[in-house]
Amino acid sequence: MHTKNYFEKLNFTSGKKINVSKKIDINFSNTMHWHPFIEILLSLYDNNEVTINFTEHVLKTNDLVIIYPGDLHSLDHVAENAFILVQFPLDLLMIMSEFNSNFSVFSQYQCIKYDPSNIDADRMIFLIKRLPELYFSDTLFNEVRIYSLLLEFFVKLGQYCVNAKKEEFSDDAKTDYKSTKLITEACLYISQNCTKPLTLDDVSHHIGVSKSHFSHLFKKYTDMTFIDFLTTERIKRTEFLISNPKAHIIDIAFDSGFSSLSSFNRAFKKIKGISPSEFRERMTNK
Repeated sequence: MHTKNYFEKLNFTSGKKINVSKKIDINFSNTMHWHPFIEILLSLYDNNEVTINFTEHVLKTNDLVIIYPGDLHSLDHVAENAFILVQFPLDLLMIMSEFNSNFSVFSQYQCIKYDPSNIDADRMIFLIKRLPELYFSDTLFNEVRIYSLLLEFFVKLGQYCVNAKKEEFSDDAKTDYKSTKLITEACLYISQNCTKPLTLDDVSHHIGVSKSHFSHLFKKYTDMTFIDFLTTERIKRTEFLISNPKAHIIDIAFDSGFSSLSSFNRAFKKIKGISPSEFRERMTNK
């Protein structure tokens, strides 16, 4: 467990809202830290090491990493020119309701392994590789052009995440196609609507099966109860919100779908192992 965490500020140049670079800040290399903005990393070499929320990833060339606000992470044993790096505020995406409602789906897939046969993954690589040249050019409206490429990137990332979610439930040869499709649809629906007062009845009605049948299928294929899955999706949404020291925890709790502060505190501690306030203290401890 890393006990010393660092906060990294985002400094924009020339008033721009998006940073693109081929050099990482070596001050944060080999150091667990966090920041309040999105960071996309495209690995330019094999064996780059990235740790996100204490999960280690050994990367190959063209692997992608997406780090969201509040994620504790470190770049270990990497050269200054090991990545193409893109940084921008989450607000640039959250203003769109589709990204907002699907955020918990995106955040489940933070390391995208390069697969040239995967059209979405291949396109994402191409889009990120276009950004440095555009960023440092004198092209008129180059920041708008970069923003448009980033939007296309997240469209492709969304398609990748949805397909990956479906594949998670289709790997088991014992599961029949119809049931797999139903549970996949249920998981996506829960992820997209987890901030609402969602019930078992709501989800079973959405996929068109009885409550008891859905409950049985869901437990079988996900190894989680509906409530456990819903709670986990809500907690995922709170992690980057807590990183904002100005945000009140009670507001975060209600905005994430919890009915009370006490239920949020219990759920957060059960899943993360520490209370929301302790989590914030660790992230903001310089």
